[in-house]
Amino acid sequence: MKKGILTLALALLSPMILAAQKLTIYCEDDSPMQFMGPDGKLSGMSVELVEEIQKRVGNTDEIKMVPWARGYDAVQKNPNIVLFSMGRTAERNPLFQWVGPIAESSFGLYAKAGSLIRIKTLDEAKKVHAIGVYRDDIRDQFLTKAGFTNLDRVNDNVTNFRKLMSGRVDLYASSSNDIRGNAERAGFRVADIKLVFVFLKTQVFIAMSKDTDPAIPAKWNEALRAMKRDGTFRRIFKAYYPDHSLPGPEITTF
Repeated sequence: MKKGILTLALALLSPMILAAQKLTIYCEDDSPMQFMGPDGKLSGMSVELVEEIQKRVGNTDEIKMVPWARGYDAVQKNPNIVLFSMGRTAERNPLFQWVGPIAESSFGLYAKAGSLIRIKTLDEAKKVHAIGVYRDDIRDQFLTKAGFTNLDRVNDNVTNFRKLMSGRVDLYASSSNDIRGNAERAGFRVADIKLVFVFLKTQVFIAMSKDTDPAIPAKWNEALRAMKRDGTFRRIFKAYYPDHSLPGPEITTF
């Protein structure tokens, strides 16, 4: 009898314990998924999704915007860290716990609209003078592993775009999801550049550190699935990406 009462008490307390578990929640600056609005408030598609998940699971921790390299280092080394938005790859898959998918993205090499650069294979891109990449991001990691030695690393994608337009780099490695937002924030139009080569396609997730209690990402995934069922996810996603398809089923094998 006492054992049954204890089991029931633990079951009732479990959601309260999970809600009380303090998380450090980081996001990067990468419009329109996450960005700082003119009012100084965090905004963006993934920010709205995370805030809605927080409401549903009872979490009130602050979302903090940091450079990607800082957030990525923290989520690898410390428990109870959340970082979004992250492309899920074979190399990253065993390193984190995953909530999502919240989007799908293709990563490509972009040149100025009038550029004569033509890229047919990834190896051809190794011959250009410089490619702008986002430091320690999936683009940087993928191209570094592929043997690129001509990468020009910066801490934000707006700088990357401006360096491309000023001729300081020949190509810019960008996500299809953020290229328009970064063009506009850099003071240009997406028509000012052109895609010359796609080198990677991934699903995009909210990542949690490996040592975080697995019950926490489980609850977040449960809330996200409910948002997809009741239409909340679609409403938020389409507000930022009206022409993009919703993400498909989670891919877990690579």
